[in-house]
Amino acid sequence: MSKKLLILILIVSCSFMIFMAQGREERQSEPAPSAARKIPGITTRDAYPNGCVDCHINHVEINIDPRFSTLLKQWKEKVEPKILTKAQASAPKGVTLKGKHPNATGSLKNVPAGCQTCHSKESKTAPSFSRMMHLLHYTGAEENPFLTEYQGECTHCHKLNLLTGEWEIPSGPGR
Repeated sequence: MSKKLLILILIVSCSFMIFMAQGREERQSEPAPSAARKIPGITTRDAYPNGCVDCHINHVEINIDPRFSTLLKQWKEKVEPKILTKAQASAPKGVTLKGKHPNATGSLKNVPAGCQTCHSKESKTAPSFSRMMHLLHYTGAEENPFLTEYQGECTHCHKLNLLTGEWEIPSGPGR
């Protein structure tokens, strides 16, 4: 083999080895793929499988009692102004809410389905349940326990049937 050919083979071989080493370094510095986000009820355990009724319990440790029976009792007298503002924003056009909730203790047997009797999308007298709930649960930033304590997880309320792909909102006896 000629000396020139041997030098050429050596140069090409060294260049190839340097090229491969650089590629390996670049591949090693690439970040590993991220793990799937933990989504309750989808990729991780659902701590609130019954939706509303699992969260709206008396939280003695943080001095918050959002049980539906407690809320309805308070709202029969007066709805807190911040809540009333959000409810009014979701009310049908032309409806002015009075700041008091009518007696609805019968709806506590099946929450939230019982609420939707009056708070349907078609209601002409009461705010739509879905619009009102989204305003109540997704506004207010640091003052909103759903955003701070529950991290605003949609799947705490909306449950995906992993076999059919259908979404549902569970109902159960309110406290």
